[in-house]
Amino acid sequence: MPIKSSNHFSPRLEGWKASPEAQMVIFWRIMHLYMSRYGSIPLGQMLVELTTVVLNELGRPPTVTDLCEATGLPKSSISRYISAQMAANMVAEVIDPNDRRRRKLVLTEKGQDERRWQVKAVRKIMESVHEWDIKHQQNRQPMDADVEFERMKH
Repeated sequence: MPIKSSNHFSPRLEGWKASPEAQMVIFWRIMHLYMSRYGSIPLGQMLVELTTVVLNELGRPPTVTDLCEATGLPKSSISRYISAQMAANMVAEVIDPNDRRRRKLVLTEKGQDERRWQVKAVRKIMESVHEWDIKHQQNRQPMDADVEFERMKH
């Protein structure tokens, strides 16, 4: 049940070399977005969820063992996090037709809808940061920390 891949980001962003400040702001805004949407969940759970989405996006639904190898987390933690995703109907287990002992984790329809929402939200973040970063790079001005702090509060 692979997801059809798509160009997630606007063509306007092609060729943009984000400044170090822009990269950190993007990282912070994505973390903030995730916490605002899902609450204060463990970082390991977020890593497992994002790894599951990325591997599904690449057409390679992971197994629990794959997630252990990719994240470095113990199997007990992965199993707990996957159980929460399954209870929320975000992922489902599918038996691998080539090896019936293997269970792959695929995004459900609800999980795919959530992935689409995440892509739109991250695109909005990227485009917003792109605008001010290009302006600051062209003017060779440092980013205004007070302005960014005000954005953080909203």
